[in-house]
Amino acid sequence: MRPLELPVPTEEQLTTLRDLYRTTRDARLRTRAQIVLLALEQHPTAPAIAAIVREDDQTVRNWLKRWAAEGIEGLRDRPMPGAPPKITKT
Repeated sequence: MRPLELPVPTEEQLTTLRDLYRTTRDARLRTRAQIVLLALEQHPTAPAIAAIVREDDQTVRNWLKRWAAEGIEGLRDRPMPGAPPKITKT
């Protein structure tokens, strides 16, 4: 298995990821931060990270690719397409 190729993070990026991992209440965002931190700090393969976080290895690769392209904001959920929900007063 080919090792993951990620840009070398700055100390500021690592600190931001660690803070996000420790402080967020959003479980999905926390898992995404964990994926990136594992890849940057321990350098395991995507299947090894997938086993730790209980995700598919392609999902791990996708999140790492998004982080590499967009940084920390790439780990957040994107807006869903379609009309906004309609809320009426009752």
